[in-house]
Amino acid sequence: MLTVLGIVAAAVATVAIGIYGVRLARTTSDFLVASRTVSARWNATAISGEYLSAASFLGVAGLVAKYGADALWYPIGFTAGYLALLLFVAAPLRRSGAYTVPDFAEFRLGSPRLRKLAMLVVAMVCILYLIPQFQGAGLTLNILLGVPSWIGGVAVGVIVIANVVGGGMRSITFVQAFQYWLKLTAVAIPAVALTFYFFGDHHDVGASMPPTVTTATTVDITTDVVVQVSEPVTVSGGTVDGRAVEGTMTLGRGSTLSVKACPWSSTREPLSLSSPERPRRTLTGSPRVGVSVGRTRCTRCTR
Repeated sequence: MLTVLGIVAAAVATVAIGIYGVRLARTTSDFLVASRTVSARWNATAISGEYLSAASFLGVAGLVAKYGADALWYPIGFTAGYLALLLFVAAPLRRSGAYTVPDFAEFRLGSPRLRKLAMLVVAMVCILYLIPQFQGAGLTLNILLGVPSWIGGVAVGVIVIANVVGGGMRSITFVQAFQYWLKLTAVAIPAVALTFYFFGDHHDVGASMPPTVTTATTVDITTDVVVQVSEPVTVSGGTVDGRAVEGTMTLGRGSTLSVKACPWSSTREPLSLSSPERPRRTLTGSPRVGVSVGRTRCTRCTR
């Protein structure tokens, strides 16, 4: 319920701020460039709000999760792109007095055909940029509210179109500035909480927690796996400390269990694990292995 209220409140605030800008848009200059009266601070806040988009919240987070810290070069590239846009597009556009890039192309080169070509390029860039934004909106609402993904994209599209058509650049600037502080708060609160958690408990920032098996679990083993247990368990099959297990043996604390991956067509003996307090359960299949070892905790898993 709180999630729904939060989303509705953010949407209502966005529309209300957009409506506020409507009454200030009276001329073409008001609509397209806010009569060039927006301060540098407002513009910086609005650009930052645009930067903290679905690409930052979802895309960059996913890239870092998949490829590691090296993926942080992507947002650095985004920022460098803003600087290039400021130097090579925004500044000449402002000096020429043109409102849009196609206007500037025709003004500078005197070619109506080039104006049309520039219009197509700008439209294509906008489409390629908007697709992941709408996809991110749909994915977010699908996860938070359980609604179909297309509803999120449509809802965001309707709100954006209403703000743009109604109030032009001034409305969009106010909305993006508001959303910058909203998004910054959404990032800052978890960041502060995680900082206190990691440093307060003396955890290494970014260190993965050891996996815990508490119920029957199926694991697909596609590469050789080495598991070190922190509680004694009984094992049948596999390799313990480099020695093949014959029959049944008990893994002492700190011992390692190696499970070899095999093709789907091959067969192997069933593998079973059990903790002293729990009855033995069988791990069957290769490379699909069902894992159930009571509350045995893996303190180190490598592939």
